[in-house]
Amino acid sequence: MLKQLALAVMASKKKLPLENWISYRFGLVASRVGAVMAAKYVEQHQLTMPAWRSLAVIARYGPLSAGELGAKTSSDPYRVVRSIDLLVKRGLITREADPADRRRASLQLTPQGRSTYDEIEQGAMTNEFFLRAGLTSQEVRSLESILERIDAQVAALAQGVLATRQSEDD
Repeated sequence: MLKQLALAVMASKKKLPLENWISYRFGLVASRVGAVMAAKYVEQHQLTMPAWRSLAVIARYGPLSAGELGAKTSSDPYRVVRSIDLLVKRGLITREADPADRRRASLQLTPQGRSTYDEIEQGAMTNEFFLRAGLTSQEVRSLESILERIDAQVAALAQGVLATRQSEDD
């Protein structure tokens, strides 16, 4: 299906200006929100944005393995390992062997990590409520629904790309 769509787009010669690309706009908005978060809340704790994201995901879903953390943050393994190392070094998380599977490390917040997370989360919630204040409740529901559908499309796109690569390799 992905190949068919690509061929149809090329045949139609339709073009979208860069500023109308969903992926471009998401990237801009995410970068801008991240910059505000970093400047206002994250940098004072001497954390990188990937480390903050990792801390937040562990706070929400922990305990997690490094692989689970990578999947939930959509980060590459190198960035995940660097974030984990920083958070362990700073005493914000623990990395201990999982008793059920000694090959797997379990990542959990320390009390200091919980305190740091709670402090940064207050600022993040202030930002979130400010962003949502510019929308009606119906627009927020629509946005959430649209984001879910786009995320599903991205997953389908990834599967299509994977299927295309696998069929080319065969």
